[in-house]
Amino acid sequence: MRRSFLFAVLTLIALSSSAQLLWKVSGNGLEKPSYVLGTFHLASESMIDKIPGMEQALEHCDIVVGEIDNEELMSQEYMAAMTQIMVAPPDSTLDKVLTDEEYALVEQEFNKCFGDMGMKLQQYNKFKPNGVRALIMAVKMMKDAPDFQEFQELIDIVDMQALSAANGSGMDRAVQKRAKEMGRQSVALETIEEQLMLFNIPIAKQVKGLLDACNNPDLTKVQFTQFMTILKAYMAQDLSKVYSIMTDPEIVDAGAIGMLRVNERNLNWIEKLVKMIPEHSCLVYVGAAHLPGELGVLQLLRDRGYTVEPMQ
Repeated sequence: MRRSFLFAVLTLIALSSSAQLLWKVSGNGLEKPSYVLGTFHLASESMIDKIPGMEQALEHCDIVVGEIDNEELMSQEYMAAMTQIMVAPPDSTLDKVLTDEEYALVEQEFNKCFGDMGMKLQQYNKFKPNGVRALIMAVKMMKDAPDFQEFQELIDIVDMQALSAANGSGMDRAVQKRAKEMGRQSVALETIEEQLMLFNIPIAKQVKGLLDACNNPDLTKVQFTQFMTILKAYMAQDLSKVYSIMTDPEIVDAGAIGMLRVNERNLNWIEKLVKMIPEHSCLVYVGAAHLPGELGVLQLLRDRGYTVEPMQ
C-alpha cells in the first residue's frame, strides 16, 4: 500500500509539473541536448510562436523528428492508400454488415446530409462503416460548428485546412517546414504503412460507431465539446490536463483503449530515439498526448537515464 501511495504521489508530481509543451533532454553522456515538443495536430502554425524556447530549439537542433513526413501525407501514394483503407472487403460491404433496419437508419441520416447533393448511400456500399461515418459526421460538424461561440473565439488557432481535409497537420507541418527552411534534415518515426495501421479498426466496432452516430443526433455536439476541451487544455500548455482528458473514457470515447495504442507507439518510438539523440541534437515533435504518463515519451526518456526538464 505504501509503495502504491508513493507511486501515486510521484505520478501526481510529474503530471503537475507538465504545464509545458517543450522539453529539453540532456545528461547521460549526451554532448548536445535534444528537445521534445508536444503538438496539437490541428493547431495552426501561429501556435509555434507561443511556445517558450521554441526558437532556441529550432536553432540548436540538427534534425527534426516527427511522427511521419508531412509531405508524404499529401502525396498521391498516401491518398491512394487512404482510399483503399476505406474500402471494405467483399464480404464486409455496408449492405452485408448492416441489417435491413440498420441500413434504413443509416440511409435516412445519409439523406439528411447529402440528399440535396443528389448523393445516394448505395454509391458508398463498398466503404467501410468508418468511411460513411466520417462523411456523415463531417457534414454534421460543419452544420453544428456555427452554433459554438467558443469555436468562433478560438478559430484563429485551428488550422481549418487540416481539420476539413486531413491532408497534413497544421502545426506539425509548420515545424517541418520551418526546419527545412533552416536546412535541417527531417526524419519520421513511422512509415505511411505504420500510420495507416492506426485506421485498422475491427468492422464490428466500426458498425457500432456508425449506428451510434445515426442514433444520437447530439453526438457531433458532444464530440465537438470534447474537442474544445482538449484544445483549451492544450492552449493553456497543460499536459497533465490533456493526459487526464485523453485517458477518461467518459470524456473521450474508448479513452483507455486509445491510450493503449498511444503507449504502444511510445515504446516503439523510444527505441529509435535513444539511438538518434547520442548522434544528433533532435527536435522531436509528436502529439501532446504522447508526452505525459508512466509510459509517455518524457518518462521513458527519464527511465533511460536522461534528464528531462521544461524549456523556459
